[in-house]
Amino acid sequence: MEFTKVVPSPSGVLSIVLAGGKGSRLHDLTDCEAKPAIPIGPNLRLIDFTLANVVNSGLRKAMVLTQHAPATLHDHLERSWQSNHASCTFTVLDGSDHGPFAGTAHAVASVMDRIDREPPEHVVVLAGDHLYQMDYRPLVQRHVDQAASVTVGVVHVPVSQASEFGILAVNTSDRITAFVEKPRIAPAVRDRPGHALASMGIYVFKWDVLRALLQAMVTTVPDLDFGKHIVPHLVAAGTAFAYALPGRGGEEPLWQDLGTLDAYHAVQMRLAAGGLVLDPAWPVAGRADDRPIGAGGGSLLRNVAVLPGARIGRWVSMSNAIVTADALVPDGFNLDETIAEFGDWCIVSPGGIRLVSARALRHLAVLRHKRRILPERPSIRGIGEIPAPAIIPVIPAA
Repeated sequence: MEFTKVVPSPSGVLSIVLAGGKGSRLHDLTDCEAKPAIPIGPNLRLIDFTLANVVNSGLRKAMVLTQHAPATLHDHLERSWQSNHASCTFTVLDGSDHGPFAGTAHAVASVMDRIDREPPEHVVVLAGDHLYQMDYRPLVQRHVDQAASVTVGVVHVPVSQASEFGILAVNTSDRITAFVEKPRIAPAVRDRPGHALASMGIYVFKWDVLRALLQAMVTTVPDLDFGKHIVPHLVAAGTAFAYALPGRGGEEPLWQDLGTLDAYHAVQMRLAAGGLVLDPAWPVAGRADDRPIGAGGGSLLRNVAVLPGARIGRWVSMSNAIVTADALVPDGFNLDETIAEFGDWCIVSPGGIRLVSARALRHLAVLRHKRRILPERPSIRGIGEIPAPAIIPVIPAA
């Protein structure tokens, strides 16, 4: 007996990108913009990786759900994606019009009427705040072949980091047998000792199955969430499966959850040093940020990620830091000296990365005023006239 393999049509698959999160562990970085909008290198924003995956996978329709501080994100989506990719239609839906969204699954439930207008056979629910390269077509195909209610994209992480993720246990058929959010102790997987299977925040559902679940749960479950509520329900029913992210071009899988300052800083420095391997056959298109870095001469920056828009004066000395887009760093500023003199006036990560932002510098100014210390160094007002481009030695971490 022959069986005909069912291949989902791209037109029957709707991508739903969840891009409304703040990313509270990033502190000042996401005060004024959503986590998916934070800069990656000189040309990209974090959401570009997910949207590039959608386009490169040949998917034709995508909804992007936004909420926290959406102005920068909306502008970026319109200029870089909605206007430039005729092969895929991007619809942006904000929580101010359709929400407020109270959880990941609640956000999707809030726009069910818009989804029904398509209508899709399958929905691919994607986190818009992870850095990775992935072809979604094999994931959708595996979902169809296994007749799953949900297929969860997973990646191997060290057991020591498992408490930061939703962790799965699977049997030999990749059926999920357990799903726990951020466990203190995680089971290691058989095929890779010392590692656990972590959810990537990527899910494939048959739309009618997900729709029925959302309708049944949205009014009774506060802050309805995929990881906390929807997926565990389907795991208990025995119809949830896992799909492990494969590497591209023979390389190890690339997936980064940039939820902490240390993780964000590490990726920025790897990009600057050319150590972050991206598959050139899977392009992530970006455009130069229209907020260049204003920089003065004679400055020494060691292991520092400077975001577009930041202004750095002359003869500045900093190490192990992130300088946010809104920061105006005055001439002669020495980061180590000011921390030694005034304590932790800025956020310092567990890994020792200092977050130099406009808010932190205002706090430093208050501390200076309280101690009646008048700055002896040149005023910040001169920075606007510093010629660009200027040469700043940037020394990556050893």
